[in-house]
Amino acid sequence: MFDPFDENKTPKDKFFEIIFHANRNLVIEELEEIFKRLAALEILAEECYKDKLEQKIQEITFTKSDKLEEMENDLYIHSMSNILTKNE
Repeated sequence: MFDPFDENKTPKDKFFEIIFHANRNLVIEELEEIFKRLAALEILAEECYKDKLEQKIQEITFTKSDKLEEMENDLYIHSMSNILTKNE
C-alpha cells in the first residue's frame, strides 16, 4: 500500500509508486506536461548554449550535483502533487 508520508522512501520512489497506481489518464496527462516543459527547456538551452549544450550539461552534473539532486526531488514532488490533486 502506498504511504506518501513514508520517510524511508525518496521522492523518486514515491513518484513511481504513484504513477503505477494512480489513474492512467492523469498520469499520461502529467507526463505529457513534463515532456512539453522538457522540450521547451531543451530549445531554450540550445538557443543559449548552441554547440556547447552537452558540455554545459556535463558541467552541471559534476559541479552542481547537490543542487541538481535537490531540483530533481522538487520536480518529483511537484509532479506527484499534480497527479494526487487531480486524482481526488
